[in-house]
Amino acid sequence: MNGISIIVCCYNSAKLLAETLKHLAKQEVLGSLAWEIILVNNNSTDATKTVAKDLWDSFGVATAFKIIDEPKPGLSHAREAGMCAAKYDTFLWCDDDNWLCNTYVQNAFNIMEEHPEIGALGGWCEAAFESEVPTWFAAQSRYFAVSRQGKKSGDITTKKGCVYGAGMVLRKAHWLQLQELGFTHLLSDRVGKQLSSGGDTEYCYALRLLGYKIWFDERLYFKHYMTNARLQLPYVKRIRKAMAHSNFVLWPYLDLLQGKQQTPSTFLKKAFKGFPVFPIKKVGAVFFGSLEQKAEASRYFTHFKFRLFQYGVYKKNYEALWSWYNKIEPKPLKKI
Repeated sequence: MNGISIIVCCYNSAKLLAETLKHLAKQEVLGSLAWEIILVNNNSTDATKTVAKDLWDSFGVATAFKIIDEPKPGLSHAREAGMCAAKYDTFLWCDDDNWLCNTYVQNAFNIMEEHPEIGALGGWCEAAFESEVPTWFAAQSRYFAVSRQGKKSGDITTKKGCVYGAGMVLRKAHWLQLQELGFTHLLSDRVGKQLSSGGDTEYCYALRLLGYKIWFDERLYFKHYMTNARLQLPYVKRIRKAMAHSNFVLWPYLDLLQGKQQTPSTFLKKAFKGFPVFPIKKVGAVFFGSLEQKAEASRYFTHFKFRLFQYGVYKKNYEALWSWYNKIEPKPLKKI
């Protein structure tokens, strides 16, 4: 059915929902556009469901508002549940701390209608802070999905190659196509208080394997609310660690997009590239480098460990992807 379903995934979100839902209630949507909001309660232990219902009722907006439960923990599972329950042909992922501008929904729908080649569409955001802005935030903002995702509106498939899940717009037809092929997530994304990442990137890569485009549009603007609990450097380090692992899990996607498959010898060759000078420099960065240099060094040694000991994991993930990707257009792979 033509329209747009907004999927809001929640885990203990009672304290976050007031502004998020208020911004959804203020959307300037043409009368011809059908839309709904689906709030997915993902194992919350607080009053998320009650707060959400009471808030929405207080706004007096006629738009359909449904609350569903997804007991399996993980943001990717919650989003899947929301898409299963969605009535309309276009999906919009709105996180529980996203404050969409009042034209976001209408513009998102219009852009998807105008460009059928789009697989995933994203916008840009600025941070809204609970209190003072940390001095280090600007340099680390990308780890909080606070950034512009392109220099100008249009196709970013061969540039950034993905868009973050906050505010992402997708098509139901593509999701159904992936289901029919047997697509399953390699990443569960965020699970409760445990940090993970990359579920949105994985979905973009899957859509690219199907031949669809990744798109950025500067008309899609929102604010991303930052609580004090998140604005701590130890939290940033946890995000970086999660991202390093997620990036490794997603290597098979990047290889498939290039028509390649890595071998054990490839793993070892890349692990020892620049040896021993490069590792020595990274050790120096760990002790004497800037915050960013230390992060780069940590990522280097994490991936070094993966290349030495985790080829079996890479191969297993590659085979999982190949099991559904090969159904699209079987062809031989170039091994490197």
